[in-house]
Amino acid sequence: MTDRNPLHRFFARLRPGRWARRGLLAGLISALTAGSAPVLAAEPVFPPAGSLGLAPPPGMTPAASFSGFEHRSGASIVLVEMPPEAWDQINGKFTPEALAPSGFRVKGGPEPLSTAGGEGFVLRGKQGANGLTYTKWVAVVRGAAGTGLVTVQVPETAAKQVPAATVEAALRAIAFRPKASLADQVAALPFTVGDTAGFRPMGVFAGNGLLLTEGPKDVDPEREQPVVIVTPSLGQAPVPEGAEAAYARRLLTAQKDLTNVAVTDETRSNRGEAVVVRLRGTGTDTKTGRTLGITQTMVFDGGRTLRVIGFADAGRADALDRAERVAASVAMR
Repeated sequence: MTDRNPLHRFFARLRPGRWARRGLLAGLISALTAGSAPVLAAEPVFPPAGSLGLAPPPGMTPAASFSGFEHRSGASIVLVEMPPEAWDQINGKFTPEALAPSGFRVKGGPEPLSTAGGEGFVLRGKQGANGLTYTKWVAVVRGAAGTGLVTVQVPETAAKQVPAATVEAALRAIAFRPKASLADQVAALPFTVGDTAGFRPMGVFAGNGLLLTEGPKDVDPEREQPVVIVTPSLGQAPVPEGAEAAYARRLLTAQKDLTNVAVTDETRSNRGEAVVVRLRGTGTDTKTGRTLGITQTMVFDGGRTLRVIGFADAGRADALDRAERVAASVAMR
């Protein structure tokens, strides 16, 4: 379930602390001085099965756990693909005032961005997280394949390793290519699903998340069909030992389009060295007023987490049981 405010929904996922990593996402950009910009690769680089790419600054490599690029300094470029209609929903609404609640302090306002893949705009500014200050760029572009959201975040301590000039050149090199099939997108995810338990893939988001559903609809605004969402973490800081259950409860009860969320059952187990917390509960859909059943399984494995959450009508315990079968079968690559 997602926040109904699209700006808050985007930037809740794109805070620096979620992408600065292992050096989140789940992390968001290499090794030259600010005075000598390198020659960038002529050809854009695309994530596996992705239709949105760019020519990254030297020293940045394709990320393993999200769609984009990363650097050992903790700098990152995150690529989010959206449908063509997202442009009309976003254009004109990314303003300093609208983005302020996310912690992104925009300098100036949106500026036109000419890219190799179409038209767009870019905002520049600063954002703080985990005791660090990041220089941040947010670009929104559209091309033949759809709309793209490109977020670049560079720790101020890495400014000489990833000069601003190289970031600006990378943004001008944004490009699109034809969209891959859903099967190819699923195959490129950083995890596998061994048992879909009667659900079918409905879509891939941000290059690392999977939506599964049961039923014929790919668009289900009334939420009549059960849904399962699989998302690995994007490099966020490890959850302290012993705090896993509290962390899982906090995520479950923070669903923005649910009210009256209540946890009715909780189990804790181990999967090898990983801690697994499973929660069952209920909540009221703020749009339809219906009571939904919820199941959430979180796997805490060192600095990584995996979250599988399922929603269904309160009377569909069978769908929640099968969502838990999906969760038990997910394995990181």
